[in-house]
Amino acid sequence: MTRDHSIADHSDKDTKQAILKATVDLIREEGFSCTTMRNIAAKAETNLALVNYHYGSKEKLLADAVKMLLSTFDNAFKVLEDDTMPPRERLKQFFVRYIQELKRYPGMARQMLDQRHHIMSSLDEYTRYCKTMRLEKILQAIQEITGEQDKNKLMMMQLQIYGAVVVPVIMLSSLPEDKSDLIPVFNPPAIEEQIDGLFDRYFH
Repeated sequence: MTRDHSIADHSDKDTKQAILKATVDLIREEGFSCTTMRNIAAKAETNLALVNYHYGSKEKLLADAVKMLLSTFDNAFKVLEDDTMPPRERLKQFFVRYIQELKRYPGMARQMLDQRHHIMSSLDEYTRYCKTMRLEKILQAIQEITGEQDKNKLMMMQLQIYGAVVVPVIMLSSLPEDKSDLIPVFNPPAIEEQIDGLFDRYFH
């Protein structure tokens, strides 16, 4: 009896992992807009009932897929570990690389904001998110730049900077693919220039 339960548990884990992998693959290949529960089930070669059984909702499944995608942003996160780089440049290069990665997955930044209540739903989820996003390293860089010691103020600064950098990406990704008629109204500079301009004003 115990052996049967063990086999069933192992099979359940394999199926859940296959569903998550299929979701991540779909996002990479076709973007969030094509990632329906039915498409996920087909990609995972399973049925819709099992997708619902393991995840309960598309929102929960996409939240886990976003976490998995973020864990592959090594090129962005590793720069935060380079303490030989000046803190302002470290922070800039993180955001430059982070935004470049986000642009590879249209809709991902919006999806992350939409799932913020999952991140805040428990201490374990929030701790996992902080570790994935290297929030302590971001706060350390801001502290080195500003000299601020108050953790709450550093957290607020981190949120403000993140919002100032990422929200424009979300807004622009929501525009129609043919943006030629909008260029005279808003033609944003390269992300490096945007971040330099923000930092010049924020860290003056």
